[in-house]
Amino acid sequence: MDNRNYPEAGFPGGGEKLSKERRKKLGVNDDEDEYDLEFALENNTDPLITKIIAGSFILVVIALLVAGVVLPTITDYGEGVCNPIKNAGRC
Repeated sequence: MDNRNYPEAGFPGGGEKLSKERRKKLGVNDDEDEYDLEFALENNTDPLITKIIAGSFILVVIALLVAGVVLPTITDYGEGVCNPIKNAGRC
């Protein structure tokens, strides 16, 4: 795929190239045709999507903790079933 047709993506064929100051800071030579990844990420990252992904991850971690730790401690499995969480691992 030829990225020169997509200048908004920050590729060398168009869009934002590295400035001289940024090239010096990153140690990129003048003859190297590079794009600024930080610039591309800032322009192409939607904060709403990031918040949705982070929120989903938090919900999954909480659900796994509830299913793996909380429910087994409060569930009564009946007579004769060993529940190591309640009796410190001894059955």
